[in-house]
Amino acid sequence: MKPAIKRHSAGIILSVAILAVFLIMALFAGYIAPHDPEEANLSNRLQEPSAEYPFGTDHLGRCILSRIIFGTRISLSVGLLVVSSSLLFGMTVGTISGYYGGLLDEIIMRIVDTFLAFPGLLLALGISGLFGAGFTNMVITLIIVEWTGYARLARSSVIDVKEHDYVTASRGLGAKDSHIIIHHIIPNIISPLIVMATIGMGYAILASAGLSFLGFGVQSPTPEWGSMLTDGRDFIRTAPYIMIFPGIAIMTAVLAFNYLGDSLRDILDPKKIRSSEL
Repeated sequence: MKPAIKRHSAGIILSVAILAVFLIMALFAGYIAPHDPEEANLSNRLQEPSAEYPFGTDHLGRCILSRIIFGTRISLSVGLLVVSSSLLFGMTVGTISGYYGGLLDEIIMRIVDTFLAFPGLLLALGISGLFGAGFTNMVITLIIVEWTGYARLARSSVIDVKEHDYVTASRGLGAKDSHIIIHHIIPNIISPLIVMATIGMGYAILASAGLSFLGFGVQSPTPEWGSMLTDGRDFIRTAPYIMIFPGIAIMTAVLAFNYLGDSLRDILDPKKIRSSEL
């Protein structure tokens, strides 16, 4: 494990530092943002980056930097809600399916396969069309799309872990299923789920921005990175910075979560650890 940690240490530190900056922006947006993110001032519309407006202003004269800072709250909130809910529900369903097996496992896996048969974005768009736009509906939509991946991963991990000697011994001593699952199964399947959740944060941020861009997520005037891209697409030639800076924010957050997740996978995966040390 030590060589893997050493190999990824610089990248992990950089990723954590970037994510810490985003977290600080989200928590203290009201103190950091130089202007009101929703205040329109047509006399200042489409101003290029300057000392007063470091990232410029949009078509309504709103400060782009302030909107990006406040938009961090929306993006991180969506990511946390979607990932935590999907992880909890998917892990529960997958654990039950893998542990008990039989007909229950077949039914659950057919439901999971049905969801996985559709491309994620296409399924999200279809569900969003039923629920409508808005923060809450977007979160529910992404949870419906995302939980299946956690369920499948949890199930496959449980099927492997439940055959280990310590689980068999605990069952032989008369331990209840709930005790075995909580004390022996879940602690031994949580590592790959944490890795998946870390990468899933980046996907949730990207997916929420995509839904907002297409009109199914958070809409203007609420500051959100995806809706900011929508606001700027009509001005891509005359004021490209309206789209560039929110795009950079999305890209940076997604890359940071993805790299952190990949690094954790290399560190926590014993097979990769052993192969790297040979």
